[in-house]
Amino acid sequence: MSTEPQATDWTAWSREAAESMVRNNAQWPREYGLDAAPACTWDLESATLTFEGSLGPVVATACLVGTTSDSEGSFVWSWANEAIPRQHGQALEVVHEFGREHQLALLTTARISGGRPEAMECLGIAARLQRAVGTFIDQQGDVTLYFTLLHLRVEPVQRERLH
Repeated sequence: MSTEPQATDWTAWSREAAESMVRNNAQWPREYGLDAAPACTWDLESATLTFEGSLGPVVATACLVGTTSDSEGSFVWSWANEAIPRQHGQALEVVHEFGREHQLALLTTARISGGRPEAMECLGIAARLQRAVGTFIDQQGDVTLYFTLLHLRVEPVQRERLH
């Protein structure tokens, strides 16, 4: 009987993270009254995304995991992008540390060659390690932004007072 620890199958672990992300992304929009493609605005400084839903505005505390550029053909982690506010990189420290601890280059390399498939894998892993409620992706011209949603809340609807 061997007492050596089992080696982790990182491919299976990553696949499980992606499957969990798909399940979560099917659930949270329904719970918050959001249709298939909710209108969304994001604010990187406040680390929030605001969705317009049938229950009112839904505000997510978010982490910008990283970005891809179609023209550059790469994914860049937020912790490695000086243009991204620092709080996003700080929120990703759990992912970066996990990568260092397990010697996973995907999680410790600032710029990864590729595009959406690589970004989706990184997003799923970040969501799993951050215990995110869900994820959200937005396209801005050549750049695609990949967010984890860490907390969601419905904002009370402001009603006009009658005098």
